[in-house]
Amino acid sequence: MTNRRIWIKQVLIAGGGVLILPACMSDEGASSVALLNIRITGKQELLLAELAETIIPATDTLGAKALNLHHFVLKMFDDCYDKPEQIKIGNGLKQFNSYAQKYTGSAFDKLKVEKQLALLRELSKDDTAAEDLQVFLKETRRWIIKGFETSEYVMTKLIPYEMVPGRFHGCFPITKAI
Repeated sequence: MTNRRIWIKQVLIAGGGVLILPACMSDEGASSVALLNIRITGKQELLLAELAETIIPATDTLGAKALNLHHFVLKMFDDCYDKPEQIKIGNGLKQFNSYAQKYTGSAFDKLKVEKQLALLRELSKDDTAAEDLQVFLKETRRWIIKGFETSEYVMTKLIPYEMVPGRFHGCFPITKAI
């Protein structure tokens, strides 16, 4: 009787361990953003962060990396696009680094900023580049700019936003009559 109880107890513990084990293992190559529809690696996320920083660099204001605009872009791709567009954008992201490697001889994140900008300009003009790559670059640029313009930092620190209808000046002194 006691042997059977011990055996059942050990089977249940082993079964629970098998169920819990995948959740406990960390995947270092996974994205840091919880996405439902698209899958990207950590390297692709870092590449997107570098691309965002190239488009909106840190100057006397915060740049795209500091504002985590690459996370915003990923969430927009995940939430706002249907499956065929997500596949196209994912393919473009995969092709982006190989395009940089082909035309510059180095990975995009290893290039100096001037060469990164030159590569982006070249890619924008290149009619022979894959359609997926063109769509990826266009949509990424669009969402990075939109994310920057609507970020809390910009709306509170750079261009303070006032709710409509704005301020009401009920008593304003008039010094000169018309």
